[in-house]
Amino acid sequence: MSYIKWFIKLRFLALKNTLWKDKKAIMRTLSITAAIILGQILLTNILYKNIFSNIAISHELVNGMLIAFFFVAVIWIYLISFVQSISTFIRNFYKSPDMNYLITIPVPLNYVFLFKFFEHIISSVKSMLFLFFPFLAALGMWVNAPLIYFIMIIPLYIIISIIPCAIGVMVAMVGSRIVSVKVFNIITSIFTFAINVSFAVVFTRTQDISTTYILKLIDLLEKPWMSDIIPVTASVRLFYAMVIGGWSSYAGLFLLITSILFILIAFMVSKKLFFEGWAKNQFIETPDSKKKVIESSNFKDLKINETIQWIKIEWKMAIRNIEMLMASAFMLMFYLFSIFIFIYGGLFSTNPLIGISLLITIASIFNIIAVSILFIPADITKDKSLWKKRYWLLKVMPLEGGKVFNIQCNMFFIPAYIISIVGIIAYSVVNGLSIQLILLSILGMFFILYGSSAIYISGELLALTDFFENNAFIGNIITIVLPVLYGILSAGSIALFLAKDFVSDIIILSNISAIINLPIVIILSVTTVVATFLLSRTVFIRVWKQLEI
Repeated sequence: MSYIKWFIKLRFLALKNTLWKDKKAIMRTLSITAAIILGQILLTNILYKNIFSNIAISHELVNGMLIAFFFVAVIWIYLISFVQSISTFIRNFYKSPDMNYLITIPVPLNYVFLFKFFEHIISSVKSMLFLFFPFLAALGMWVNAPLIYFIMIIPLYIIISIIPCAIGVMVAMVGSRIVSVKVFNIITSIFTFAINVSFAVVFTRTQDISTTYILKLIDLLEKPWMSDIIPVTASVRLFYAMVIGGWSSYAGLFLLITSILFILIAFMVSKKLFFEGWAKNQFIETPDSKKKVIESSNFKDLKINETIQWIKIEWKMAIRNIEMLMASAFMLMFYLFSIFIFIYGGLFSTNPLIGISLLITIASIFNIIAVSILFIPADITKDKSLWKKRYWLLKVMPLEGGKVFNIQCNMFFIPAYIISIVGIIAYSVVNGLSIQLILLSILGMFFILYGSSAIYISGELLALTDFFENNAFIGNIITIVLPVLYGILSAGSIALFLAKDFVSDIIILSNISAIINLPIVIILSVTTVVATFLLSRTVFIRVWKQLEI
């Protein structure tokens, strides 16, 4: 117990020094908190107005539909937490920067595992709650839930995620002794993709679930002991009880006891497996590693353009960056998730061009970021000072800023464009769009996505200048805000023009759509893409000349 108290004090001190050290840190913390809260409120209202407010069912089926939604959400939380625990285990437990310190102090290794497990739960909650909270909050708005429901979303989410996280890390500890890390990450990435696709399909079809299955689910939840003991149904009961302003004592008690039991089991398993797994995953240079370096540095055809050759080498390294594959797949899920919702939900089937424009908007915001993550080594994700050093080899080579800009742009753009094309074609074929419109959409997406790539790499480089390094929060914001603003102005404006009838009930969007017409939208979109590319290239070249590694 003393070890746990020591660890809590240590982490609390580190957190205090990071978030509440001085006035500058306090202002940064408050700004980030305000931005997160506003973002959550915005996403909640978007989900409510565009999804839940359109669900029209009889009053008798409201409770059944509510339980069905909660059941789908809980299952998704379990599966995502389980897969995320496996895929991030090596990075968060074995290769975490503080492991070199924790492994040397006189603390039993199973307690070190327990420390890292609690940190993993917090990290998992932070990374996923921004997606789940708006969904659960919008669901509460749909049924006019009391204030206590919205307050308890985060505590309930933490409690619910403990069991799948514990199972995931145990599977990872055992699995890392059987197969390689590469195989584990590939399997979990495929599994995560299947989970998100399945959820998208089920979510869009929740309203069509047969009343027979809903009644059976309600009947199961009405069996007090059985539904209280099973963790999944107990979680559903807790959410449902909060919505109606109550509390299910037995469900909460059994869920808490079961969660503690799984933590103890993981704690005992770690006594035998944690240290051995850590030792196995330390870097050891293999005999053929030097051979691979020699082969990669030996250009077979010197006549090939150095830009293409460099991009090929970067892609080879990105493909081997298995540790960041899960993070890349997670960002890509926004685009894939939208495609499946649009297709299986039949959204904008009467005017597919709206769906095409929205998909291009989403692709311009998320797909470039998703691809770029694979080019970032996992070791530098938690150390901002190492980000700049990624460019040291390019900096010392006799390359001008314009050529480096082309390398970075094409490196991210080509894979992102291929992925985006597949989604656009799939949606267009399902909705019967003509070949001419499909080709026009693909061509338009080419220019918009290339501009997105340009603004992303310029914003990333700009965030590494001295000013933004001293103001890290602003530097992080520009890498997010600029692509979002660009996507809205370039493709989002087209979607808004086409969707005048769909946004008539949303006052702000309706007022904007009323004053725009086709010539204005075309001029705005083309000007945004051209100006963004030229400005991004100019900024990149100037910053590149002044950047000191």
